[in-house]
Amino acid sequence: MRRMAALLVIGLSVLGVLSCKHKSSVSTTDKIKVVVTIPPLADFVHEVGGEGVQVTNLLPPGASPHTFEPTPSQARAASEADLVIRIGLDADHWIDGLLPSNVPVITAAELDGIELIYEGQSHEHEVERREGANPHVWLDPVYAKVISSAIASKLAKLDPAGKAEYEKNLSGYLAELDSLDAEIRTAVKGFGSKAYVSFHPAWVYFARRYGLQRVAVIAESPGKEPTPRHLAEVIEAVRKSGAKAVFAEPQLSPKAARVIAREAGVEVLFLDPLGRQKESYVEMMTRNLEALSEAMGDK
Repeated sequence: MRRMAALLVIGLSVLGVLSCKHKSSVSTTDKIKVVVTIPPLADFVHEVGGEGVQVTNLLPPGASPHTFEPTPSQARAASEADLVIRIGLDADHWIDGLLPSNVPVITAAELDGIELIYEGQSHEHEVERREGANPHVWLDPVYAKVISSAIASKLAKLDPAGKAEYEKNLSGYLAELDSLDAEIRTAVKGFGSKAYVSFHPAWVYFARRYGLQRVAVIAESPGKEPTPRHLAEVIEAVRKSGAKAVFAEPQLSPKAARVIAREAGVEVLFLDPLGRQKESYVEMMTRNLEALSEAMGDK
């Protein structure tokens, strides 16, 4: 009897170990570990990947990707990822040194279907090297569709069993982005002015898509204070354009924008290229559209 009892205890212990191993395996391997560099990319992955993904966003709330420096724990997260998604160019160059060679990467700025904008320079040579281009491609909802489609394709390759689910999720999300695009087009048609003043050159793809005209940029390089001469030029541009507001950004100091607004007799509003914590891309862009509508008025 004692021997049988001992065997029973051993058997139950083995079953317990196997059960624990199974639980551990499910919790660590049934989701694709995706690391992204900015919050909008995280939302694209959530929308397309659904329950099949575990997403880590490296950029903390309130930080600017242009001035961010990753921590050792974030470097470790990148090295352990099944997939890394980044913007590319100057938007998240800080991730370059974190990526091991065996991790697949989606670089949004290099996707087919995205036409890069090169400002203020002859760019024949730069086009080939993709240097000197504006990186803010995600702020064009049509390009958000391109990025989301690339994510769905890559997830399906990493997880063929989930392909149908990813494609279904993508179809629904593309419809949401189409609705967002239509909403923006309708709103812009009612703008009394198409001229805007941005804090830094984040909105050029959005402006090209919807026919807006940028008349000045407050900070040509994020994190670098504009000179008094540049501030004077922006103030003059605001006055000439008839703009009702200048736009600051939540991730960067609004001090220069407030100086310009005070001198030009306009107000300061905010355009947010990255979004608030737990805010979806569509919610973020809808909020930005409300700010643009307030600044650019009715016909």
